[in-house]
Amino acid sequence: MVKEGIPLMICKSIPASQLDSFVRIHPYGHYMKTSMWAKLQKHNQPHFYGFYDQNELKGTAMILERKQLGIHYFYVPWGPCLDYSDSDLSEQCLRGLIQLAENAKVDFLRIDPNVLRMERDIKGNPIEGGENHEDVTALLKSLGFVHKGYGYAYNGSWVNRYTLIIDLSPSLEEIVKHFSKARQNSLRRHAVIGVSTRLGTVEDIPQLCEFERQLSQIQGFKPHTETFFQDLLEAFGEHAVLYVTEIDLDQMINGIQQEIDSGKYHKDPEALQSKLKEKEKAADLKARYGTKPAIAAGLFLRLGEQSWDLYTYNHKDFNFIKAVDNLHRFAVEDMKNHGVLHYDMCGFSGVTEKSDPHFGLYDYKRSFGSIYTERIGEFDYLRHPQRTARWKKADRFRRRVKRKLIALHYGKQEKQA
Repeated sequence: MVKEGIPLMICKSIPASQLDSFVRIHPYGHYMKTSMWAKLQKHNQPHFYGFYDQNELKGTAMILERKQLGIHYFYVPWGPCLDYSDSDLSEQCLRGLIQLAENAKVDFLRIDPNVLRMERDIKGNPIEGGENHEDVTALLKSLGFVHKGYGYAYNGSWVNRYTLIIDLSPSLEEIVKHFSKARQNSLRRHAVIGVSTRLGTVEDIPQLCEFERQLSQIQGFKPHTETFFQDLLEAFGEHAVLYVTEIDLDQMINGIQQEIDSGKYHKDPEALQSKLKEKEKAADLKARYGTKPAIAAGLFLRLGEQSWDLYTYNHKDFNFIKAVDNLHRFAVEDMKNHGVLHYDMCGFSGVTEKSDPHFGLYDYKRSFGSIYTERIGEFDYLRHPQRTARWKKADRFRRRVKRKLIALHYGKQEKQA
């Protein structure tokens, strides 16, 4: 029951424009809570709801409804958009959401609120006296939700509750100062060899697809189609940004030659030979790809004070250039110029030890001075527990088989290349 003395929240359908306007400026907003994201969910029926206190809109929910053989569910990506620090408001809105699920007679309702679990340092250690919002977990459990738990990121959850976020509130100089030495050295080197990043257009999507395809052949996943990225750009419009990093190979060759001619390597024949080989490699790359090829591309979204790095890839033949460092430096400045304060690098395993198989991803993303961020995770409100359990078991099996088939197919393709 809602606490005595608290007025009941009115829950009603709202237009897409009202949903998006509310989500865009809300602290708990997220691109997956918008009608723009709903447009891309071809197998789900979207519903847009608002939670009102009198005539004031206090929260929203973008519900994706799916009916298929053996299951019927509601899913609210990253949870309702509301102020979770207000426990009374949270309880009322969540009860309203449960009632919608009851009225629709779904088998289960799933949410995964983008609520910070607790503040941690970059190594994942809890910060003494820092923020802690496990009370939201307790509230959800008290309302009948089942928590998936505070487990590993890649545990079958529909979204990754771990991420690394760069704080863009300091000056640009201060932000870059917190990049690691390796990142800063790359950027200095890029100035010498002619690496630069620009805003892309829909015409650059084939480059993004090609770079993703190259990575898919190494890692064994199914790459997206050009249509997928075109639809994403179209759905999000001004909120979608494409960045392209290029290299001027003439400048690279000339820059290396100037370093050689400067005499700085006269007493270091080994370093001199390394520079000569680098120059030779640049000439070979120019012969293969032209004077100014694209060597990295990234598709980002931004909404209000937040941005997300969704898809960023580099050309495998230019790995040694570290082009993505340049892309992030450019994107950070561009996002900051557009009022973004939270630059989300989108996901890692949550584990900071070198023994973790995904440590390299964490190690790279933390090198930009990012903040370790852990959300509270996934919750299910079960109306038909047994039917839901059977579907989950079958769905896990389907996903596992699909992953193996994809890895087998693209892995074989990589070996044949």
